[in-house]
Amino acid sequence: AARGGPRGGSLAVDVARWTLSVPTMYAMVSINEYITHRYYQHAEFNKNETLKKVWCFFTRQKEAPKVGGGGHIEHHAETLDDMSLRVDDKWMKSEPAAVLEGNTYRGTAFEWDVTGLMTMQMVITCVPVLALMGFSAGPMAALIGGSTLAHALIWNSLHPAMHGLNEVPLQDGIPSLWLARYRESKYYDYLYLNHSGHHVLSGQCNYNVCCPLVDHVLGTYVEPEVWMKKTRVPFGKEHREFYPAGEYARNLAAKAAAAAIEGALQADASADEGERDLVAA
Repeated sequence: AARGGPRGGSLAVDVARWTLSVPTMYAMVSINEYITHRYYQHAEFNKNETLKKVWCFFTRQKEAPKVGGGGHIEHHAETLDDMSLRVDDKWMKSEPAAVLEGNTYRGTAFEWDVTGLMTMQMVITCVPVLALMGFSAGPMAALIGGSTLAHALIWNSLHPAMHGLNEVPLQDGIPSLWLARYRESKYYDYLYLNHSGHHVLSGQCNYNVCCPLVDHVLGTYVEPEVWMKKTRVPFGKEHREFYPAGEYARNLAAKAAAAAIEGALQADASADEGERDLVAA
């Protein structure tokens, strides 16, 4: 009986530790997602003097770098309130559009390089927390790797397609189709609305994309009832599928076809006018 006590106690501790690891890792992903999205992608790091001082303290640099956002600010500029992407001539010829030129997913996908950065960020922030919880290296790797994978799976199945971009294949990142079946779920409906509000309100709220939590804690969450009143395209009145993968490519192709037809018609009109001039002469 004396031997059974410690083993029983140890088992209870292990069960409690692993049970707590689930909300802990969710919170860590939510925190990392929020910080990256708000302070890096939206470049709010540049406006926050406290963060810049902290960065200088740890890096021993005299001046903090200026964050550019990696094309995310430009992504907001080309996104309409129905979540489709602009293809009009004025936008396509603009400097912000040039920043996204050649980017297959227009800054919307977790491609392998972004997944690698997220993994590094998760390691740096999660290892101290998991160590305090008593986890060894193996379980830490499993928890961090699993959480990062789950986040990338949700992100890629949600974000590119909702903006009308192509599905993400394995060669580019965690495949978007692996969780595509859940796009009709209430969880994805919530994520879609939450992120739509982020765009409608110009990226000033709803920074969590896949793991809602920190927005609610810090007061940066805005409910649909509030942001829908400010949308320039009444939500639900102009029908658009939630996940029209390939829409952007189709719109570009349609625009190119229309331009080609218009060019051909103008050429025919010019030819006819030339013939009439010859006849008149």
